[in-house]
Amino acid sequence: MEAAAIAFSHQETDWPVVQTLICDDAPQFKLLTDNIALFWVDQGRHYKKLSPFIACHQQVLDQFLDDFWNYYRDLLAYQDSPSQQTADKLRYKFWKLFDTDSSYQQLDERKRLTLLKISELPYVLEHSELPLHNNLAELAPRTMYGAGTQY
Repeated sequence: MEAAAIAFSHQETDWPVVQTLICDDAPQFKLLTDNIALFWVDQGRHYKKLSPFIACHQQVLDQFLDDFWNYYRDLLAYQDSPSQQTADKLRYKFWKLFDTDSSYQQLDERKRLTLLKISELPYVLEHSELPLHNNLAELAPRTMYGAGTQY
């Protein structure tokens, strides 16, 4: 069904073609449009899954998560008042956040994977009108079907 939907969307000419798709990192979305913007909250979940055994690694991870969510808040603030100067600073901050090695190998590997998404994660710096998360879309079915419902 996904293949049929993708093929149909590529043949569609009567309706506006999707210019930018805001989604998680599922590979099937890559076929729908040239411009993909990834959700920050989904990226944060990858880091929350890390479970260091050594106390110093836990501290490194905690500090990184603080920095990660501070960067996210900076992006939210940028959306309210976008400027080229702020966008340039946030691009630099992106590199610094994800290209700096720590003493925690699993964290560094995860950061390298995030860094590969340089064109998709900070896409909001080019289009400040785009949302950084899809929480409302994800919460709507849960609200409609009730909390705890499996679907």
